Amino acid sequence: MVVPAAIVLALVLIGVAVVAVRELLVSQGWATGSPVVPDLVAGLDGLGPSAGLAAAGGGIALIGLVVLWLAIRPGRRTHLRVAGDADLWLAPGAVAAVAQETADRLPGVMSADSSRSTRRRVVVDVVVAARNTPDGPQEAAAVTEHVRAVLDDEVGRPTGTSIKVRATEVPR
Repeated sequence: MVVPAAIVLALVLIGVAVVAVRELLVSQGWATGSPVVPDLVAGLDGLGPSAGLAAAGGGIALIGLVVLWLAIRPGRRTHLRVAGDADLWLAPGAVAAVAQETADRLPGVMSADSSRSTRRRVVVDVVVAARNTPDGPQEAAAVTEHVRAVLDDEVGRPTGTSIKVRATEVPR
């Protein structure tokens, strides 16, 4: 809403500047023609109060209030606050990169790639394989669940971001 209002205001100011430059050129004799502004001012001279002028003034005042409100209202948040004592803010793309790097370093993950679906939602695509642990073999589904749990705990909860893990299993 601010951009269209700024464009209209800029066009109006450009129009006023063009008329002012034309009037300067005509009044100095550098261009031929007759001045327009004195005729406009003379036309306004006998103008008295009327319902039309009151409505136009009210409309202009309303437009001014809307533009003022648009100028002073808080802007949209572009970064996500990280929970904790530190004053730390992350861009959604940075949250996606952190989630990708965290998933990529987990055991059993062959590769990870992230995409940011929305401002508060990150999708991480991982390629997982079964792995051997000291407790015995771990299936790819268990690795995927481990990745989900770690990403929710280390990235999702502190940033308030919903993290979805899409896993592709590597065949044995």
